[in-house]
Amino acid sequence: MKEPPRTGKNSVTFVKSLLTMPDRLKPLFGGPGGALEQLAKRAAAVDALTALVRQALPSPLGEHVTSSTRHGADLVVTVDSAAWAARARYAGPALRTRLAEAGQPVEGKVRVRVGRTGV
Repeated sequence: MKEPPRTGKNSVTFVKSLLTMPDRLKPLFGGPGGALEQLAKRAAAVDALTALVRQALPSPLGEHVTSSTRHGADLVVTVDSAAWAARARYAGPALRTRLAEAGQPVEGKVRVRVGRTGV
């Protein structure tokens, strides 16, 4: 038999007891500037940079970029196969120019890596 929904003062106490988290998790979920918020901001920045790199590369090559991140002054572009990695390395100077025009200059090297997708 289904319990009726709780209302009133007792339901607030019940909900508060469910939402209480262990102390070891509080730094992760703790308000603005918590670890999860920082992680979400970093993921959004990686996603935006990846979209920009895809746009800056020629049509078939841009579709094979799986991720783009900054590692210090370097730009690390991850593609889905070794064949596309060779093409991405060849397109590195043009990519550097296009990113500089878009306001995202690369101070260091453009590094290309092969990464697995769907994992």
